[in-house]
Amino acid sequence: MTPTKNLESLLIKLIEEVKFANKKLDLIIKQNHNKLTQKNKKTSNNKLTKDSLIVPDVLSLLSLPTHLRKTVIALYKLEKATAEDLSKETKRQRAVESASANQLTRMGYLKKFRQGHKVYFYIEQKQEENK
Repeated sequence: MTPTKNLESLLIKLIEEVKFANKKLDLIIKQNHNKLTQKNKKTSNNKLTKDSLIVPDVLSLLSLPTHLRKTVIALYKLEKATAEDLSKETKRQRAVESASANQLTRMGYLKKFRQGHKVYFYIEQKQEENK
């Protein structure tokens, strides 16, 4: 078998494995849909309240589109970051990361603060209260 054929067969096998993993993830998301819906529930006036930050867990990360998930994962690594920092981590343009981070902030997954001219995004680690 030539190196090209060997590489081609490896890539085909890899694609099949990724498709299989995606099907499994879709099944997990469907099974936990109610849990995710409750977590993302908004208040009656359709705005997120001050305390309605959604701490991204594995299930909510899986429910995010890939482009947003990539931003959240980069922010987990960096803890706090500007859009420029995120763009260096994800290898995407700064404007793309800025738009993604602002969208995640509106959705309640991230918080942001301004320090001088720079805007920093971060994931607030909310403590679960024991009831």
